[in-house]
Amino acid sequence: MTPYSLPIVRVECPVPGVGVAYTKRGSNAPSRARAGHSSNPYEAFNLGLHVGDDPSAVQANRRALEHALHVKPLWLQQVHGRQVVHLEQALDPQAENFVGLGPKADVSVSSITGHACAILTADCLPVLMASANGQVVGAAHAGWRGLANGVIASLIEAMQQVSPGACTGGLWAWLGPCIGFDQFEVGGEVVSALKANLATEAHFKPSAAERWLADLPQIAARQIEVELAARGLPQIGIAEDTACTFSNPSSFYSYRREAKTGRMAALIWRFADP
Repeated sequence: MTPYSLPIVRVECPVPGVGVAYTKRGSNAPSRARAGHSSNPYEAFNLGLHVGDDPSAVQANRRALEHALHVKPLWLQQVHGRQVVHLEQALDPQAENFVGLGPKADVSVSSITGHACAILTADCLPVLMASANGQVVGAAHAGWRGLANGVIASLIEAMQQVSPGACTGGLWAWLGPCIGFDQFEVGGEVVSALKANLATEAHFKPSAAERWLADLPQIAARQIEVELAARGLPQIGIAEDTACTFSNPSSFYSYRREAKTGRMAALIWRFADP
């Protein structure tokens, strides 16, 4: 397997010394461009150890990703909360689950090079952020529960804690592929929970089933804008990949579409000191 055959998308990041990338599901079609080790229904570049896939296949995919990006991700055991892990404090090889599921958290932040903040998704929204000077990066797992629970605020607060001075010049954010506005159907209780944390009427519309459709990226974007303004931090831009995971089965895993499925990754890391 060669790095160029892997389903990895590099994202253009305006912040110097910061790398951003995300993965797609890949294909197991027999060819020289074989793009993953996992078999159906996880075909082919599944990076989640918790979904029932062969662990050896997942670890092979993870090693291939590390080799392609020249960076080591810290994988999290995501629980739809707002707990934060600092990479500087979590890189003990002897720590429980370090090579496996990882620490229980939905946010990671870092000021060191060579290690990536990584988020696994299959419909939820990955949010990646970097300080304008590139000294601090972070990532959040932002499904509706995370957004309702304040995961965006936790990410920004944690980045400030790592280096208050690094964030004064502002933060850049990237919102990755997730389930789209036209596909994410929710009940009234979800609408209420999200409205309690900055979502507005504009972020919802009625569905054909007399429920509601919710716009996760725009809810996250509003939370970022409000949280930065409340802290007096400039916003230097929000980039968004508008691809819908549910509507693109050849490119993305989708838990809502398939239930038993793999996980993609979104990663951000420091590769150089400014």
